[in-house]
Amino acid sequence: MKSPRNLAAPPAQRSAETTVSCDVVGYSALRVTPEMVPALRQGPGPPGGPALPVSFLKHADEQTVAGLAAVFQAVHRHGLSDTCFTFWGILAAPRFLGRTSLAVALHRFRLEGAWGISPHLIPHHSLHSISGTVSQALGVHGPNFGIGGGPHAADEAFLVAAALLAGDQVPGVWVVLTGFDPEPSPEDPGRAPAAAPGHPGAVPVCGAVALALVAARPVSPNLKLHIAPGPVAGGTRLNGYCQGAPPFSLEALVETLAAEPAGAWQLHSGGRLELRRPTAGAEN
Repeated sequence: MKSPRNLAAPPAQRSAETTVSCDVVGYSALRVTPEMVPALRQGPGPPGGPALPVSFLKHADEQTVAGLAAVFQAVHRHGLSDTCFTFWGILAAPRFLGRTSLAVALHRFRLEGAWGISPHLIPHHSLHSISGTVSQALGVHGPNFGIGGGPHAADEAFLVAAALLAGDQVPGVWVVLTGFDPEPSPEDPGRAPAAAPGHPGAVPVCGAVALALVAARPVSPNLKLHIAPGPVAGGTRLNGYCQGAPPFSLEALVETLAAEPAGAWQLHSGGRLELRRPTAGAEN
């Protein structure tokens, strides 16, 4: 809770105080098709990366597989293999994780009772499964938990990451975002439901983003991530929503990171998210 002095500050000053800036020291964005999942289960990281037991991802949800692969790719691409992640935090924001598996499990339960349910369903297809799996793979002992789980889970993950970094509770935070588009069919996980609006029978693709965030440094060559109140510059607020600014989505972030890692979006929960390149001449 803010002190009375802060609460009495002018609105512009309070707005500046609630903006959280982060350095993106590593990032990766993947699009994982059903055909790619078996190979990623066996080896989610690039050659020469961390060695995991062969059965480590045997029962994992597809979003967990994609999320861990994105983390390992970010570590490899940005030279983070020697970074100590022991006390980092891990925030995973899956979209509808385990819903397809649960639909199948409930059908089996109705037919066979408890014997038809796999004991791996809860630990590997629940909200916290991705963060727990990443924590084991990286040897992290800091906080790890799932965020949201609904259609706007990614928005919520950034707000929690801002709170952790602003409070100096952890040296860094991994934010892992995953979600299928379109969502798989319970009858055929490799296809979308025939009645899926706009995606009849399409192949579901799992988008996955991994961002390694630390508190912003004054001079740094890294990408800058800003989480702030108010609308995106150039946008106006009407009935609580920003007009003229694109809404944030996992798919938008995947596309941006794969092409031009810079953009600004309106968060569904309020406020804005901005990803900017470092200023010219920045250095370590």
